[in-house]
Amino acid sequence: MTVDSTPQGDLPEDDRQLPPPGSEELRSLRLSASHEKLYNFLYSRRTNPPTMREIRAFVAAGDGEAPSQTDRRVRDLRGHFHIITVRDGRNHRYSLVERKAEGVTGVRKAIGKRLRAQILAPQRCAQCGKTPLDHQVLLDIDHKVPVEWGGSDDPDNLQPLCQECNAGKKDYYATYNQYADEIRSAARHDEPHQRIGELLKAFNGNWVPSDLLGTVASMKQYQEDWQKRLRELRTLGWVIPSKRAKDPASGRSLTYYRVDSWHPWPPGGIAAEIRRREKLDRTE
Repeated sequence: MTVDSTPQGDLPEDDRQLPPPGSEELRSLRLSASHEKLYNFLYSRRTNPPTMREIRAFVAAGDGEAPSQTDRRVRDLRGHFHIITVRDGRNHRYSLVERKAEGVTGVRKAIGKRLRAQILAPQRCAQCGKTPLDHQVLLDIDHKVPVEWGGSDDPDNLQPLCQECNAGKKDYYATYNQYADEIRSAARHDEPHQRIGELLKAFNGNWVPSDLLGTVASMKQYQEDWQKRLRELRTLGWVIPSKRAKDPASGRSLTYYRVDSWHPWPPGGIAAEIRRREKLDRTE
């Protein structure tokens, strides 16, 4: 594959928000050579954003780096810059937009050797069940809730995935990175009902896949029956239709939800208000 790394067309008007390659501002971020090279590539392609396949091909051509390492470096750069994912037919393009306003310095620290050994101790992919011994797969450390969405390095948010499953999950979740700010905002709420409701609202009436809702619902604590939390929103008068459809990326059949109308969150706690209304319904 030939990868175009030259600027194309006129530069965007907001280019001033991105430090040029080799600038003092970019050097002040203390990026590694590999991260800076990747940044330079994304910078040169800002009028024609590359797909992840093009990014991986560019890095592999220069450094021979594994795809999972390249994916991680893209995530690292998101600590400093807004990199949005734009759908282009069946592809998703990674557009370098601007430097983040918050003062983030340096890329995320690597997971320590002790924690890494703890997470990989089961020696089995948490998604497909394959093992290095029986299936000759390599295991990666995966963040159940992606870092871009507010996921932490806490052990409860880490799991072993084989490289194939890990790459597939990242590609799938990347399709929703354009909603990263909304996802982080929804995830900060303490009650799972509110996390689910705020995510539905953030999609502005568009369909949201069930696995994304389940991920956000479990961001603060795991929700074994998050669908029940969603159904309980209807007790508050929310109109939430659903449908079954195939996911175009994986071909799996998924349930999708959207919110057509909603009401303000009740004072005094959402769960308490739901219990109160359910009790009234039983006595009527």
